[in-house]
Amino acid sequence: MIRNLKRKLYFLFASSIMLVFTIVFFLLASENIETMQNAELNFVNRQATNLTLLFESSTNYAENLGICEKKYDYAFRLFTEHEKLLYESANIKDAAETIDLFLESLKSIESTYSNESGYSNQSGTHTFRSVNGRPYYGILCSIYTNEGYLNLAIVKEKSRITDFSSTIMHYFLIWLIVLIAVLFVSVLIIRQAMKPTEKAMQSQKNFIAAASHELKTPLAVLLTATDAIESSPGCTSHIKNHVALMDTEISRMARLIQDLLLLSSIDTGNWMFHKSKINVDTLLISLYEKFEIICQKKSIDLQIRMPDECFPPLFSDEDRLSQIISIFLDNAISYSPEQSSILLDACIKKNHLSIRITDHGIGISAEDKKHIFDRFYRCDKSRTQKGHYGLGLSVANELVSLLDGKIYVSDTPGGGCTFTITIPWNIAE
Repeated sequence: MIRNLKRKLYFLFASSIMLVFTIVFFLLASENIETMQNAELNFVNRQATNLTLLFESSTNYAENLGICEKKYDYAFRLFTEHEKLLYESANIKDAAETIDLFLESLKSIESTYSNESGYSNQSGTHTFRSVNGRPYYGILCSIYTNEGYLNLAIVKEKSRITDFSSTIMHYFLIWLIVLIAVLFVSVLIIRQAMKPTEKAMQSQKNFIAAASHELKTPLAVLLTATDAIESSPGCTSHIKNHVALMDTEISRMARLIQDLLLLSSIDTGNWMFHKSKINVDTLLISLYEKFEIICQKKSIDLQIRMPDECFPPLFSDEDRLSQIISIFLDNAISYSPEQSSILLDACIKKNHLSIRITDHGIGISAEDKKHIFDRFYRCDKSRTQKGHYGLGLSVANELVSLLDGKIYVSDTPGGGCTFTITIPWNIAE
């Protein structure tokens, strides 16, 4: 129980921390990338302004534009107001087509026209996509010189997310280091916080184990005494009735103690399975014959259904598997009315042994289904049914879990309850 609680706390805390840190990571990374993209945009604008001012006083166009091409990976087209080409870059693939696409998209925006050439002094930075679908920045500058207006088209490929991989990795490493540190500290805090609870639970387990062991001896003495009384010559029928009642209650107490000892050994991790080759057909038929006698006394029709072919050998703990099935059959009999039926069904599904116990009794409500495997929980709140202490299903659940199996509960059509036990099929060694 404590182990499960700690696992849930670790999982819950780790999931919450990872969620928070992931959100923070993406927010910081996206904000940083946006800042870098804005910085890139501003830099392109400044470069365009610098070139405009430079070419107003210099005619060394090719040299200056060539330097920018190599250093910043720009593509240029310089032409006169009469569309005479003075310079065009060839440093990027499809440079001419990309610049043509930019100029065509720019002319479609009427607000950019302002001078005789049809273009403004500086168009501002536009984003467009080239023929290959890549995003580009584009700026058109109108330069006034002694020879008249010149137009300078500037395009530069826009940086993609992958271009910021170093920044993303930087934030990811910071996120990972901080996350690991926080998780490590959290584990230490949870362990420290759980110590008083673990100590209290361990004391409770020790007490239950010790009390159960101590009760076994007096119960054995009582059973011996009742046998002696019942077999004595002067024992009347009236006394025998009282002795039978005592036997019944002592047997119930012995079963309770046995269940408590079993759960205690599982909790402390001292439980050991004794696995061997099991003949599943023989096991199921033996259980059927054993409980059929009990069902006959209550006028209940117990049925068994198995495949026509024999089950292959199973390597498991026969006593515990028998105990698991017995618990569900006993429950089905206890809560089924007379003249009803119970079905014990077994088959192999997806490499699992599937055992189903179907009854037509009082059923289990949706609310009770959530708690039926809790220890000492009983659907009969008044506890008028004295045959059960609310530990049977808890024991079965623990044993099935130790066998790496699962238990499913559902409503039987027409009323009642169906329990399905699935256990991995381990081939006999």
